[in-house]
Amino acid sequence: MRIEQLLYVIEINQAGSISMAAEKLHVSQPNISQAIVSLEEELGVKLFNRSRFGAVPTEEGKRIISKAEEIISKVEELRESVGHHARELSGLLSIASVPSLCLSVLPATLALFKEKHPLVELEMLELDYEQIKQEVLSGNVDMGLIAVPKHHEEPNHQLTVEKLMDNRVMACVGKNSPFAHRTTISTLELVNQPILLNSDYLIEKLRKHGEPNILFKLGNSEAAKRVIAEGIAIGFYTELGLKYDPYILTGSTVALDITGEDMEVTFCSIRVKNRHQSIASKEFAKQLKAIIATS
Repeated sequence: MRIEQLLYVIEINQAGSISMAAEKLHVSQPNISQAIVSLEEELGVKLFNRSRFGAVPTEEGKRIISKAEEIISKVEELRESVGHHARELSGLLSIASVPSLCLSVLPATLALFKEKHPLVELEMLELDYEQIKQEVLSGNVDMGLIAVPKHHEEPNHQLTVEKLMDNRVMACVGKNSPFAHRTTISTLELVNQPILLNSDYLIEKLRKHGEPNILFKLGNSEAAKRVIAEGIAIGFYTELGLKYDPYILTGSTVALDITGEDMEVTFCSIRVKNRHQSIASKEFAKQLKAIIATS
C-alpha cells in the first residue's frame, strides 16, 4: 500500500470519476486505474463500482475511504508541522464566504492575517450557501463561511460545522419610506410591501403571515441596495453586514428591527471532517473569531 494510492482513492470519491480525478491530479487515467486495481487486490475488496457514468464507492469502499482520509490528514499534518518550524507559513489558503461577512469582518481579518503571514496566498470567493457547501465538499476551498437558520442541524455528516456568532436579520427601507421614521416593522406589515428576498428561510418565515410580495430575488448586490434606497422595495440584511454599509452610514437607507418572528441567523465555518486542516487555516479561523469578538 502506497500513499499515492490512498490519495487516488480520496480524489476519485470527491470527483465521482477516475478520469476527472486523473485530470485534477495531473496523472494518466491508466496509472490511476492500475493503482486502484492493485489496492483492491491487496485489500481483497472492491472499492468502486465503475460505469460509463463514473465511479461510486461500495459500502466497504466508503469505510476504507474514510480511513484513507484520516491517514492522509495525519501525513499532511506531520509534514506541515515539520515545515512550520523551519520556515514561515506559505502556500494557498482558499475561503468561500457569504456576502454579509465579506462586507464586515473579513476585510479586517484578511488584512491582519496577511500582515502576519505574508507568504500565504489568499483566495476569497463570495458565494451563496449551497455554492459554498459544494466548493468545500469538492475540495476547491479550505474553509466555508455560511449563514444558516438558528438551531440549524447540518444534514451532511462529511462536514464539520463551528458556530461563529448569532446575528439579527434587519429590514432595510429607503430614507423616504413611510417606515423610515420607525425603529421596528412587523412581519405582517412586511408581507404587504414589495420586498427583495432570495432566502428560502426568510420567505417561509414571512409566509406564516401571508404571501410575500417578492418584487425581485436579488441578493447583496449594488442593484438591490439602489432599489431599496429609491424606496421601490424593502430588503433584508444581517445586522453585521450593515455595520459598514455605505447606504446605512450615509442615511440613504434605514435598518429596522423585525417583530413577529425570530429572524436571527447563525454564522458558521464549515470544512470537510476527515480532511487535514492546514496550520494557515487554523490561524485564519483564530483571527476571524478574535475580530468577531470585538465587532
